[in-house]
Amino acid sequence: MAIERVPDRPWIVPGKWTISMHNYEAEVRSTWNLPKQVSIHDTTLRDGEQAPGVVFRTEEKLRIAHMLEDMGVHRIEGGYASVSDEDAASLTRIAKEIKKGEVSSFSRARQDDIDLAIKCGVKRIILEFPANEEFIKNIWGSKEKAVAAGIELVKHAKKNGPKVTLFLFDSSRATMELLGAIIPPIVREGKPDSVCLVDTMGCTLPNAFAWMIGKLKKMIDVPVEAHCHNRWGLGTANSLAAVCAGAEVVHTCINGLGGNASIDECVMGVHGLVGIDTGIKTEGFFQLSKWVKDASRADWQKAFVSPVEAVMEVGIATKVMWDHRHEAGLGAPDGLNYDVVGSKNAVALGKKSGKYSLMLKAEEFGLPLPTEEQSSKMLNEIKRLSQERKGLVTDDEFKQLYRTFKE
Repeated sequence: MAIERVPDRPWIVPGKWTISMHNYEAEVRSTWNLPKQVSIHDTTLRDGEQAPGVVFRTEEKLRIAHMLEDMGVHRIEGGYASVSDEDAASLTRIAKEIKKGEVSSFSRARQDDIDLAIKCGVKRIILEFPANEEFIKNIWGSKEKAVAAGIELVKHAKKNGPKVTLFLFDSSRATMELLGAIIPPIVREGKPDSVCLVDTMGCTLPNAFAWMIGKLKKMIDVPVEAHCHNRWGLGTANSLAAVCAGAEVVHTCINGLGGNASIDECVMGVHGLVGIDTGIKTEGFFQLSKWVKDASRADWQKAFVSPVEAVMEVGIATKVMWDHRHEAGLGAPDGLNYDVVGSKNAVALGKKSGKYSLMLKAEEFGLPLPTEEQSSKMLNEIKRLSQERKGLVTDDEFKQLYRTFKE
């Protein structure tokens, strides 16, 4: 049902809300570039699950996906197929069962990741591509080689059926020169269906992020998406600023899991403050939030002071932590050394951990680094324990596993 606003006072929706009239001042809106429609891409089942200790089992993922579908959420990121066999199986079931929402899978810039996602039957691949000089150099050696690889990866995915969103990891901290060198040629030759600007570290002011979105839209002729984190408490503000600058898609998570922009805040903000009806049935938000809170065993995340904010479980980021392990705050892999608020950057062990997580833990306790074989066995057991208990593996359990697989 369309939102019925008072014709000459659009800030009033009778029986629903009255907001500041100044949101609708002509002078305020004169610099906006609103899209005709805004779609919501919910990534609770991937990025939300990356919150330390959060584990969704298959039936829980299906329930959440169906709840999102029933509310009319346009796109559902069903997971990251390469994390585990269970994740791939869950994603396959979600892709089969969800009929209305477009189901996607996250994928690293690797053909084997793409192939596994395609095998799961998803309609879209969220192709992670670093907009970070250090990562580009470490992976490909140069921008030119990175662009060539990006073009081929997008082409490979598209020829096998799925749409592709080029997801620019850490792009809010990239120079416009770097983004200009990477994005246009990949769009021109690879032809992704959209490009996502990502405030991975959640460290951009709304007007700065809107400025970046505007610059990006002038570079390319495909839809632009916004993926904002809440590291500095601005996830929702940046998402709405992106829409005002022309972004057609906003990425969200239920309850702000994973430190992401929250779906209820973004949708209500787009409806009420910006003035665009997404078509999503907002009456389902309260029950959705409650159900996911129980399933995730996690409350809302709070910038700076939540217990999980300074903790990293995801294996991809721990490579950076390992490379900078002798620096303050483990090199501040999330762009912030939590010493400044009295906390401490740390690594946790769970379903999403990788070998560098084990290496960091071994170094923390003064143990010899595990071998590749030992790491593989330990990771399998850590992932099993984490999934079964829907939580993290303790330091004492790590030490016991280390002794078990060292013998």
